[in-house]
Amino acid sequence: MDPRIARPTIAAAVVLALIVPIVIAAGLLVRGYTRAAFQNEQDATAMRAVAFNALRYQLDEETGVRGYAATRDRTYLEPYDTGRALLPATLRRLREDARRLQLDAAAARIDDARRTSERWNATVARPLLAHRAGAPALQLRGKALMDAYRDDMEVVQEAIDARKRQLDAATEAAIDRLNLFVALVASAVVGLGIVFGVQQFRLAAVLAAKQREAAELTAAYQTEKRLAERLQDAFVQRPLPVLPAVSFSATYVPATEESKVGGDWYDGVELARERVMFVIGDVAGHGLEAAVAMNRARQALVSAAVVDPDPAQLLARVNAELLDQRARMVTAVCGYADARTFEFVYATAGHPPPVLVEPGRPPRMLECGGLPLAVVEEAQYRSHTVQTVPGAMLVLYTDGAVEHSRDVIAGEQTLLAAVSAAIDGNTPNPAAAIHSAIFDSRSVGDDVAIMTVSFMPGAGASGEPAGTATIVAAGARGTPEGVRGTVVSLAARLRRAARPGRRDGVRIAS
Repeated sequence: MDPRIARPTIAAAVVLALIVPIVIAAGLLVRGYTRAAFQNEQDATAMRAVAFNALRYQLDEETGVRGYAATRDRTYLEPYDTGRALLPATLRRLREDARRLQLDAAAARIDDARRTSERWNATVARPLLAHRAGAPALQLRGKALMDAYRDDMEVVQEAIDARKRQLDAATEAAIDRLNLFVALVASAVVGLGIVFGVQQFRLAAVLAAKQREAAELTAAYQTEKRLAERLQDAFVQRPLPVLPAVSFSATYVPATEESKVGGDWYDGVELARERVMFVIGDVAGHGLEAAVAMNRARQALVSAAVVDPDPAQLLARVNAELLDQRARMVTAVCGYADARTFEFVYATAGHPPPVLVEPGRPPRMLECGGLPLAVVEEAQYRSHTVQTVPGAMLVLYTDGAVEHSRDVIAGEQTLLAAVSAAIDGNTPNPAAAIHSAIFDSRSVGDDVAIMTVSFMPGAGASGEPAGTATIVAAGARGTPEGVRGTVVSLAARLRRAARPGRRDGVRIAS
C-alpha cells in the first residue's frame, strides 16, 4: 500500500481507536448524569410530598380542634385524631430526608415545627378539648402557633427547591461540557472522512436516544409534580354547614383540568342555630404558595368572625393581619345571614358585588366597594345590611363568573340571567345550575367559584311579614355599573395563572 495512503489510514485508525472509547465513556457519563438528575427529581418530589403531609396533618388537627371548640361536635375530632397519629412519624421522616440531602437549615426548621406542634397541643388543643374557658384567646394563640408552623414548612419547601436547583445546575453544567466535547470529537470525525462517518452517525443516534430518555424523564417528573400538587387540594374546600333555616350550595370549577391549585375559595361557619357566617374570596396567583396564602386568609377571616360581628371591622382586622404577614393580595366578600330576622349583613374588599334574589322579584346586584386585602394599611370598609324575606337567596361568586369576555357589564348581565334561569328551574344545587347556565355555551377563561346562601321558605322566628328588601349602610349610595366593573377588572388583572381540577359541591338542609 502506498505509504501516502497507509499513513493517513493508520492515523485515522489510531484516532478512531482513541475516539471510540472516549465517545463510549462520554455516553456512559451522560447516562450517569441523566440518572443522577432523575434521582434528584425523585428525591425532591418525595420530600415535597412528605413536607406537604406534615403541613396537612397539622392543619387537620387545628381545624378539628377549632371545629370542636365551636360546636362541641365530636365529629370534628376525627381529622384531629388522624393528624395526631400520623404527624410525628411524618416529621421524623422529613427530618431524615433533610439530613440525607444535607439540608441543615431545613432540618433545624423541621425541629422547630415539631416543637411548635407539641406546644400547640399542650397550650391550645388540650385546654380546648377539656372545655376550659377562654376559647377565643386560646384560638388566637393557636393561630399564632399555626402561622409559625406554616412558616417553618415554607422554609423547608424553599430549601428543597434550592437544593434541587443546585444539583440540577451542576448536572446541567457537566452535561453541557460533555456535549461540547462530543461536538468537537464529531467535527474531527467529519474531517477524517468516510471512515468516521459511520461512527458519527452511530454517536448521533446514541445521543438522540439519550435526549429522548431525558425528555421522557422530564415528562415523568412533571406528571409526578402535578400529582403532588393535586394533594394540596385536600385543604382547599371544607364542607358547608347544614342548618334547618339556612341552606348553602356551592361549586368550584377551574379554567383547566391541570392539577394546579388556584386561589378561589368559599366557606360557611355556623355561629348559632339560625345565624351563619359566609365568605368567598380569591387570592392572587396559583400553586402551593397561593394555597397557603388562601388558607391563611380563610383562617384569619373565620378566627376574626368569632370575636367581631361587624363584617367591615372584620375585614379591617384581617387586612392588618395579612399585611403583617406580607401575604398576597386577596379579594373577598364576608358577612352573616340571620334566619331570625331575615337579614344579610356583608362587606366587600375589592370583590364582585353579591346578587340578591327574592321571591317574585328579578335578581339584582348589591353594593360593593373597598380595596382588596393586603394592599393598603388602614383600609376602610363598610358594612351593608339587607333586610329581606323568607325564600331569599344571596349569590356570591369570583370574578371568573363575569369575566368570560372583555365586557364586565355584559358578564354581569349574563350572570343575572343565569341566576334567573337557575331559580326558575327549582334546582337542588343553584350554584351548579348558575355555572352551567353561564358556561355551557362559553369557554372558561378563569377559575370560577359560586356559592349561594338561602333562607328556607317559612323559616325564622321573627314572624315579620314578607316585603321588599332594603339595604342600609352608613353613607352608602348605589355604585355605578362602570365603577363596579372597573373594581372587578382591576382586582382580576392582578390574578392570572394556571388552574386546578373541577369540583362541585352542595350542602342543603332538609
